Amino acid sequence: MSNYLNQQQISEIFQIAIESGEIAKQFFYKNNFEVFNKNDGSKVSSADIKISKLIQQKIAQIAPNIPIVCEEGDVRNFEDELFFLIDPIDGTSSYINNNVEFCINIALIKNRKPIFGLIYAPLFEGGKMIFNNNQNQIVLYNHHENKNIIISKNIFNKNYLSIITSSRTKNEDVENFVKKFYPQFVNNYKIEKLSSAIKFFRIIEGEANLYLHFRKSMEWDTASGHILVDLFGANLKTFKYYDSEFFLGEELQYKKNNFINGAFFIAK
Repeated sequence: MSNYLNQQQISEIFQIAIESGEIAKQFFYKNNFEVFNKNDGSKVSSADIKISKLIQQKIAQIAPNIPIVCEEGDVRNFEDELFFLIDPIDGTSSYINNNVEFCINIALIKNRKPIFGLIYAPLFEGGKMIFNNNQNQIVLYNHHENKNIIISKNIFNKNYLSIITSSRTKNEDVENFVKKFYPQFVNNYKIEKLSSAIKFFRIIEGEANLYLHFRKSMEWDTASGHILVDLFGANLKTFKYYDSEFFLGEELQYKKNNFINGAFFIAK
């Protein structure tokens, strides 16, 4: 990864995320953003658009030769296998409903796999960020304490399942997954539901050992967290789910047509 981003560039991306978070917080506290409907029916706020422009402009300055794909941007078709993948506000629905479960995602993709990822949740649990440095160590930044710590791989308690999933996931679907792949825990698991890529924090910080995502998502939703859990030693795999039957797939890849992901899970 150090061949593509040096520590100075990573430090600058860190600052871009912090600045973007301040914009998100200002709109959030004042509740003075506008909300628009996109062509696909999803929502976008004026905060998303402002942060998108900021991130794209500043990353283009520090890495001018690398294309940028952003959820609110226009670039989708290009030949390069090295590109940035950005979600200015992941969890827009939460954001516009005054819920702090939103974050800023910045990733770098090489040959269809993420090689750098940063997730910044400026208001969730006091504000925190995870990213990998140029030595591929996972760094956790605590906004409240204003300090970085290197995260070591932890050994999760294997005596039960702690599951993190989307706020819209059906408990029945989770139960069917557990019955299929973890029958020994069918009566010994707990579920936490959160929005956006902040769910990756639960895996990295050792609060969950299984992440289930049943609905489709976009590549900019997952790329930042994908590289981080990969460095952490967890596996991110795709699956399909029909009539309560599961069909396991391969590792999630990027630069797909329309940048759409199917269902996936992460297991430690």
